[in-house]
Amino acid sequence: MRRTNAPADSEDHFAETRMSFGEHIEELRSHMIRAIVGFVAGMLICFLPPIGEPILKFIQAPVVNQLKLFYQKRVAKVAEELDHGEANAVAMNEARELPIQLRLSELRHALGVKAPEEAAQADPEQDWVTVSCRVEPLRWMIALQDAERVVGRRATLSTMNIMEGFMVYFKVCAMAGIVLTSPWIFLQMWAFIAAGLYRHEKKYVHYYLPFSLGLFLIGVAVCEFAVIPKAVQGLLAFNEWLGLEPDLRLNEWLSFAIMLPLVFGVSFQTPLVMLFLGKIGILDANSFRKKRRIAWFTMAILCAIITPVDALSMVMLWVPMCLLYELGILLVQYTARKPEDEFESKPDELVEV
Repeated sequence: MRRTNAPADSEDHFAETRMSFGEHIEELRSHMIRAIVGFVAGMLICFLPPIGEPILKFIQAPVVNQLKLFYQKRVAKVAEELDHGEANAVAMNEARELPIQLRLSELRHALGVKAPEEAAQADPEQDWVTVSCRVEPLRWMIALQDAERVVGRRATLSTMNIMEGFMVYFKVCAMAGIVLTSPWIFLQMWAFIAAGLYRHEKKYVHYYLPFSLGLFLIGVAVCEFAVIPKAVQGLLAFNEWLGLEPDLRLNEWLSFAIMLPLVFGVSFQTPLVMLFLGKIGILDANSFRKKRRIAWFTMAILCAIITPVDALSMVMLWVPMCLLYELGILLVQYTARKPEDEFESKPDELVEV
């Protein structure tokens, strides 16, 4: 909201862009309410089972797939040790006699042997026979591994309490609502920024809005498809190296899998923000170079705060942010305009003193 009661000055070329502090606060409140309303609408849409359930499975997929590979590699390692005659594996696989009950009628059918007439009139309890057989335990478990994963404990995430599943589903819908309504949220954010700019600076908002949205979605996609699967694979490999059994909790994993893509999406805005600051003349490429060490250190602290408590995820976010910072310096340098060009392109905006 801008002032309308002040008399217009035909010689003041910046009159339309001047706003008081209270008007800036009102402008911020208005755009925040619009962004929140859009976010809530998107979150409610994601609460619908046909939408929310596939999203939850998609977010779980990296850790579930990596857990399956984790156990398959363990089984393959044991099988390889048996084939090479490793002492420990051979000792554990020593054959043992186990009593197994077989049904004679089914055994005759499998062998193609015709049953005698008196067998049809025999007591059903007498149709069973106990046979002693020798079984190699490790070979037996390797053969039944798929059935054991279906009937027993599955390679999936676990919950600690009865409410955890619902709360995780709520978090997933909130995150999906942010991504779904990100065009509207970014529009409100850039509209608020444009309200405080001069007339010749507002055109940059129209240029940067689509790129800002695109960089955000690219950051989310890079995290989901490239960073998270490799992070899970590396962390599980570290557990295997230490001989630890992974027991991944649903809530803890979702806190990692939900927060990290959003952080990546926001961090991918770094070169665009730097370019915008360079265009409006606040900072130039030399200023960004001089503040490189401070910027890298600040980004490291931010990564340590906003990522889960492990060094791997922090480094996987910090390194791209530093690279994006360097990209921003190059963009500012190669798109910088000379001062005389700036004045020549806007002669109508010069103000006499």
